[in-house]
Amino acid sequence: MVFLAKMGFVTVPFLNRNRKYAILINFIIAAILTPTPDVVNQLMMGIPLMVLYEISVVAVYLFGKKTFAGFQEDGLVESDSELPEKNE
Repeated sequence: MVFLAKMGFVTVPFLNRNRKYAILINFIIAAILTPTPDVVNQLMMGIPLMVLYEISVVAVYLFGKKTFAGFQEDGLVESDSELPEKNE
């Protein structure tokens, strides 16, 4: 998730806004991957998935602030004013 945040695909507000969908998808995955239809087994797989999601939200908040696309803001890319003018 930190890599996706650095690429500019996800942000903390995006992850917070879509938390309810993440919960739904996590428990659907837990229902598919558990060998029995028992709710306890599904919870035993779904809750750690949610903990990992919350850890990723905190990690994006802490480590995903500077994006790879931010290199343009640092002046590493020439702006139009620095380019020589074309005489036509």
